[in-house]
Amino acid sequence: MKHLLLFIIIFLTLSCNKGYEPPPHNLFEDPMQVLQVARETVSERVTFAASGYFESDSVKSIAAGVEETNNNQFGLKFSLVSWKDGEFVHQFTTGLLDGSFDGGIVSKIKILDIPNEVIYYNSKSYFMGSGGGEVFLHVIDLNKRKVYSAHLITAPRGPVTVELSDNIDIPMLRTFFVSYFRRDYPSLRVIESGNI
Repeated sequence: MKHLLLFIIIFLTLSCNKGYEPPPHNLFEDPMQVLQVARETVSERVTFAASGYFESDSVKSIAAGVEETNNNQFGLKFSLVSWKDGEFVHQFTTGLLDGSFDGGIVSKIKILDIPNEVIYYNSKSYFMGSGGGEVFLHVIDLNKRKVYSAHLITAPRGPVTVELSDNIDIPMLRTFFVSYFRRDYPSLRVIESGNI
């Protein structure tokens, strides 16, 4: 009787607890597999995909980027794909961000004071009419589901300004944005903005 009771307890424990299943071996190390997972989970239109420690400093996940160019929407969206209960799950997508993958830079980086890796986007140069230009920088923290942005505007007869999104609550991140632009524009004027 004792053995039967022990067997029932073990059986119920094993059948009720779905244990952690690791992702397929080395999937996060193969860029082509990461891209395939992102396209299957988020959208066939994913053009940027990277694996990294986007949710914590110990568990890998996938960041995916899509460029929107239809329905009067032009810009970028980034998504988080996590490994949950034995499968990849689409967890979160940003709103539409200014920029384009064409000519821009996008990569994962580590910023001091942020425990997880983040996605960094730099539009490089966009030129406006009459000789001016603008540049968009975004840092996407998929763990906090936040996008921090900076928008540089240059005009031939006006001051060079950078607008910072008002949600920048990490001093190191503010310094990161301002110092990037101040190298080329020492007299840069910094403006705190609502939503860029």
